[in-house]
Amino acid sequence: MILAPTLRRFIAPATIALPMLFAGHASALDAAFQINDFAGPPNANYPTAISAAPNGDVYVSSDRNGSLGHAKNMGKIVLCRDTDGDGKADKFIDYIPDLDSPRGGHLAGGVFYVIHPPYLSSFVDKDGDGVADEKKQLVDGLGGGIEHPRGADHTTNAVRMGIDGWLYIAVGDFGMFGSKGTDGTRVELFGGGIARVRPDGSELETFAIMTRNNCDMAIAPTLDMFTRDNTNDGKGWNTRLHHFTNLGDHGYPRLYQNFKDEAIVPLADFGGGSGTGGFWLDEPGFPKQFTNTLFTCDWTTGNIYHNPVTREFASYTVKQDVFLKLPRAIDMDVDGSSRIFVADWRDGGFDHGKDGKPVGRIQRIVCPGEKPAQYVDVTKAKDADLPALLASASAVQRLEASREIITRGNKLAEGVLALAKDAKQSEAVRIAAIFTYKQVLGKDAIKGLSALIADATVKEYVLRALTDRTSELAGVATKLYTDALNDANPRVVLQALIGLERLNDKKTASDIIAASATWKDGGVSPRLLHTARTTLVHLANTDALFDAVKDPATRALALAALQRLHQPDVVKGLIALADSSKDADLRFAVLGALARLTYQEKPWDLKYWWQTRPDDRGPYHETIAWEETPKIIATLEKHFTNIAADKQSLYLDLLAKNRLAVTDLKLPGIDPVTLALGLGKLDDASSRLLVQAAQDPKRPFAQRVMAYKAQTRAEGINGLKGKLEILASWAQEQGIPAEAAQHQNDFITETERGTQVKDLHKLAKEGNDSVSRIAWASLLNILTSPLAKDGWKNDVKKIVAGNPKEVGFFLAISERKLTGFDQQIDAALKSDNRKLVEAATAAKALASGGAADSGITGKKVAELAVKDVAAAAMTGKGDADVGKRLFTQQGCIACHAVDLKAEQKGPYLGAAGAKFTRDYLIDSMLDPNKVVAQGFQTFLLSMKDGSQQMGFITSEVDGNIDLRNIAGQVFKLKRADVEKESHLPQSMMPPGLTGPLTVQEFTSLVEYLVSLKEKGG
Repeated sequence: MILAPTLRRFIAPATIALPMLFAGHASALDAAFQINDFAGPPNANYPTAISAAPNGDVYVSSDRNGSLGHAKNMGKIVLCRDTDGDGKADKFIDYIPDLDSPRGGHLAGGVFYVIHPPYLSSFVDKDGDGVADEKKQLVDGLGGGIEHPRGADHTTNAVRMGIDGWLYIAVGDFGMFGSKGTDGTRVELFGGGIARVRPDGSELETFAIMTRNNCDMAIAPTLDMFTRDNTNDGKGWNTRLHHFTNLGDHGYPRLYQNFKDEAIVPLADFGGGSGTGGFWLDEPGFPKQFTNTLFTCDWTTGNIYHNPVTREFASYTVKQDVFLKLPRAIDMDVDGSSRIFVADWRDGGFDHGKDGKPVGRIQRIVCPGEKPAQYVDVTKAKDADLPALLASASAVQRLEASREIITRGNKLAEGVLALAKDAKQSEAVRIAAIFTYKQVLGKDAIKGLSALIADATVKEYVLRALTDRTSELAGVATKLYTDALNDANPRVVLQALIGLERLNDKKTASDIIAASATWKDGGVSPRLLHTARTTLVHLANTDALFDAVKDPATRALALAALQRLHQPDVVKGLIALADSSKDADLRFAVLGALARLTYQEKPWDLKYWWQTRPDDRGPYHETIAWEETPKIIATLEKHFTNIAADKQSLYLDLLAKNRLAVTDLKLPGIDPVTLALGLGKLDDASSRLLVQAAQDPKRPFAQRVMAYKAQTRAEGINGLKGKLEILASWAQEQGIPAEAAQHQNDFITETERGTQVKDLHKLAKEGNDSVSRIAWASLLNILTSPLAKDGWKNDVKKIVAGNPKEVGFFLAISERKLTGFDQQIDAALKSDNRKLVEAATAAKALASGGAADSGITGKKVAELAVKDVAAAAMTGKGDADVGKRLFTQQGCIACHAVDLKAEQKGPYLGAAGAKFTRDYLIDSMLDPNKVVAQGFQTFLLSMKDGSQQMGFITSEVDGNIDLRNIAGQVFKLKRADVEKESHLPQSMMPPGLTGPLTVQEFTSLVEYLVSLKEKGG
């Protein structure tokens, strides 16, 4: 995520020359390592990913389109080769000369697999000239490429082969548009996740689902997978580190907000950032702490992180420290001789640079003090030597040996099985042997592998291997898996659950349910019950599930599965339970399951994408009624009176969470506030009722906020008056959540206030001092904001020229530390109103605090060359408190929230100081067109009535679009009324926002942004 929307340049064109924070080699690298430039422009530029061959060649995915471009013939794969051994590439070959949207690739067994959305293809160089001469398309429909309206942005980004022979695919939240493999298998994924496919393009399937924009995945020797996911810019899905296991639902965007207990919990939330590459390093030649460990890359922070993980139950815990600082970290890989390669996107934006400036760098890292691996070319090895190579300490060597053994066939199977049985070998080697043996013999490996089930060290991997391919399940004993459900090792139980889902024996549902009550699962990211639920849904043994509902020990798991089965018999059974049960707790839980079943997910059209801040209410993205909906609603209405009075509010919340319109239901005795909240328009009585509810400290604050926001639907001046009264009440309430102050700030700075000058003035005069203060703060914001129209400013100027006599006027001046109101202050000081005199005196004292202290003297930004302003802001020291005031005064707040609880508008800046370097923040403000914030491009919506609307979309829910224009005003549009949608290159930031500031004020604004370190965004 970048600082601002695609923004219009507001100063004279100039080239920005910022101090080079990243000149020379990258920093923060441990002293044991050496780093040098390996390749870069013009030979290898715009690197979206890299893949190191075992022999040290590096394949660079080069895409001049970046993530948002649409031009054809802008991508290729460049082979970079160091022929003289000096650590620098000196030969560059276009391995694939023309490839649109090249993303992550992996060279394995002499085949280069690469994602170039919407495709996954394999390439082979048969004649050894460095140019691929054989291409096979393995999968189609993997997200979008240059044909997508957004370009190859939130698309499918990477592929890597595991030791199990699967090609694992990192899918962004463009999703899988009915993806099709070579055997005709089709897979649809409405969201992000991990998919996998065999090397020939067959058996395509999802592995883990519902992430955001994961660009890569790291695969451990144990076949555990990890990724550093992307933030959704202030809406609570921050930079998450996921541990992927099969059947996992990570919850974006449907579950993570309101149904957290139904989603896989991430191992960590690292706040703001944009995760890119992921890599598991398991090679000799490095210090112990950097062997067999996880690394992740982040484009926004520019760091490559070392993320050591520790096993915990069926998952892990994770730590983080900076391994390497880069301008824009993209990817990391290693060859077979302990040489690490890293790529960064330095000096690049989201599209092709029009100035011809070189973009990107590939660097090489070695550890001279350690003994490196010595890669052996497996294609030249004798049969007898291959098992020893499979037992290598190098993961690169093991994978290549495995691929070669599979190629040579059954004659090596016994030697591989012996390796799997050898308890003296490392876990990684035995795992490699188990999966190599399975791939060599297929279903004929069942007997040999089953004999290993008693070995606790490899039991989980044997269970995984036996059911790894649904095309090879014949002869696998189900009892191995039902017995394993009671194993003391949670990782074994996990693989038993996954295996039973793949074996698809309905009878095993009872075994799963019975065992579930005894499981020991916990830690940061528990997943046994989660995986059991998914397996039970797949098995769909409703008789076993209804039996389990009767037992309190298994009830929650059973209902969690039943509420995901949209079947008439399930609804019938749940209604019968609700009608017959005398157990109030059971009835309430059953009604909750029915509430979930009221609607189902509307079928995806395989085109729609939910943008960067989707509707996250859940549990469905877009609801649709089905045949059982009327029966369910009737039951939910009927049982309202059976709910205990102290639980009725909880029941209503449950219905609302599941997207039922509570006010449309026939619920006798319902709270009138709840009914009023559901009204489309508020009459005077309803408005007053909600004002009282919002002011009532006994009510849940979330409901009070809803009552406040509902005032927008009141008629005439009443809604404005109601909001002011609520905000004034909150300002004086002790112990109220800090969120209340954020709502006040949002109200004051909302651009819509400019259309309400007359009403605000009326209310400022009629209201109490607290109401008047907020009304006047809104009027004064109009007066000082560069976003306000001249007509609005003139209206306020006329009012102010009349020397206001409201205490609230002077309270607002003092609060906002405004100057230039000497006339109004002097007039008030002559009043006989003691409170007015006191307020005016305080305002005068603040006004005389000294212009120089605030930096309001000196040359203006618009008067100087851009490079001079940038240099001064880099080396100077500003006042963050002054910068905070300027952030509001200059209108930044109209499009940027700095609090996660605030209304999210344009790019979230509450974590700006944690995400962005100082030079980057300066660059973004002085030349906002240089980088386009993903998700905040300028949209031009051509409406069916012939009109046009331009702005950036801040929200789209239930077919309703919120479009914020150049002045920060919000327009609410219907998606159905849009004829055509297009993206424009120009900026949405009005010109002149920083031009009137002095250099010192600009530096203070930078200082404020640097100080923002809140987690999130």
